[in-house]
Amino acid sequence: MIHRWIGILLCICFWFQTLGTTRADDLSLGNLSERKTDGLGEIGVKECAACHSAPSPIYEQLKVTRFIRLVEAKEWFERDKHAYAYHLVRQDLPESDLERPENKSNKLSVEIRKRLKWPVGQVGDAMFQAKCLTCHAGVDLSLPSPSQEVLQTNLQFGVQCEACHGPGSEYTKTHQHQQVSWRAKTPAEKSKLGMWDLASPSTCADVCLSCHLGSITQGRFVSHDMYAAGHPPLPPFDLQTFLDAMPPHWQTIQNKPYQSATDKQETREFALQSEYYAANYDLQSLGTTDKIEQAIKSSYDRTRRSMIGGLVANDNGIKLIHAAAAQAQKEPNNWGDFSMYDCMGCHQELSKSKVRWRPDSRIPGRAFPSNWLTLEHPSLHKTNASNHDRLTNEMFAAFNSVPFGDSKKLAALSSHHLVSLADRFRDRNRMERQIMSEADVKHWLQVLLADREEKLTDYWVAKQTAWMVTVAVKELVDHGVLPRNAIQANLDELSQLLSLNLQIPRDASVLDAQKNTLEIAGSFDAVRCRTLIRELVETALSTK
Repeated sequence: MIHRWIGILLCICFWFQTLGTTRADDLSLGNLSERKTDGLGEIGVKECAACHSAPSPIYEQLKVTRFIRLVEAKEWFERDKHAYAYHLVRQDLPESDLERPENKSNKLSVEIRKRLKWPVGQVGDAMFQAKCLTCHAGVDLSLPSPSQEVLQTNLQFGVQCEACHGPGSEYTKTHQHQQVSWRAKTPAEKSKLGMWDLASPSTCADVCLSCHLGSITQGRFVSHDMYAAGHPPLPPFDLQTFLDAMPPHWQTIQNKPYQSATDKQETREFALQSEYYAANYDLQSLGTTDKIEQAIKSSYDRTRRSMIGGLVANDNGIKLIHAAAAQAQKEPNNWGDFSMYDCMGCHQELSKSKVRWRPDSRIPGRAFPSNWLTLEHPSLHKTNASNHDRLTNEMFAAFNSVPFGDSKKLAALSSHHLVSLADRFRDRNRMERQIMSEADVKHWLQVLLADREEKLTDYWVAKQTAWMVTVAVKELVDHGVLPRNAIQANLDELSQLLSLNLQIPRDASVLDAQKNTLEIAGSFDAVRCRTLIRELVETALSTK
């Protein structure tokens, strides 16, 4: 029993290590992502829903709904947990309602505020908005404050449209994105107008990680004190697994039509579809329309998103470390917050049966960043790969030099390390434009197993790795390459072993789900986990 509660305590601290104090693009090194916000503002969920709740007869006549269905807002509001995120932390429920089972999260939110001793009244409400509603209602503190009407409406709808798709003040001006011609614009052109290119795994992962990892510029940061007050721990991140947990209100690339025009009325529609694919993929080598359509329909997009999303998480973790070091040069007392470190590095069970992997470079007793967040796959990056490896090793050496790391050494390293991340970002852009094949998926699985097998004694490394492997092998099944019965038993056991399922009912208690996960983490069977993951990969690689 004591070991179980120690394990729970250790895991509650886990996510502190992944968050820093500023964003990398605050370091005057240029924006390393394609998300533009300068000079843009939000228009409010009501404006988005006006078109995206149901297609108009005119749009149906123009066949606009062939490419997007225009029911996105309706499906998101009715089915997606993000739309309910604000209601989980509402503070205005009567005391009697807080005792109801369905309001466990609200009760916890009220208790967290009390434990943090946030003042009552307007000051306390401002702190609640700045520290909680930035994620739970998608409030972005890096943007100009919207009108009170827009703000109050947005709050009621949780993580609403512009929190993920970008501030709409420019791309809705003169109805730009409502025109069929909008789809022919390149992702860069759309980004300049504020619409983030979520078809890009890099951009999509960056948007998700602003909450699921942290972004101080946007005010999305779960501090050590907030966790200690009771905020539930968050899991590692895999982009495709997280997308799978959302009822989709979008169409994948395979769902979007790409076929020959059948009559004059559809000629322009077909041309715009061709332009859309050309803007997002490298299709020149494929030749004919039939070959392009076949390649798109047979592509492994789910694995591509999982792989690239993992690379983005790794890079964002490095950016957060350096951003924190840069901030510490201005505010020395801000360096060394426990949220930056792997909590299990300090809080651990002293048991021979609980051996966790740690980097060879780590000096015993030194606090290091999270293991799952700092694992890299160097063979996937070609640009200045050896230079980036050297800089990463120097980053680890700075953590070894003194307890909790030397912020001055890290700050001195920052500019060089972040430039190497910009090279990696360009590498990923090239990866994104390639259509992923069966051979590419198998190569990814080989890389994943080779780079991580010995590290699977870390529960959080194992969980993220299992998600990635699961995405890839399931997609091989979907393409008819791998028989489902060859891997289903291992998938089921692995899911149970690591508590991989994120698809809990919207009205289920987050606390109950987290308690179950933490108990599983405390009794994690690393040997069996490694065996299951190895067998899954080897089975996938053995298929012809």
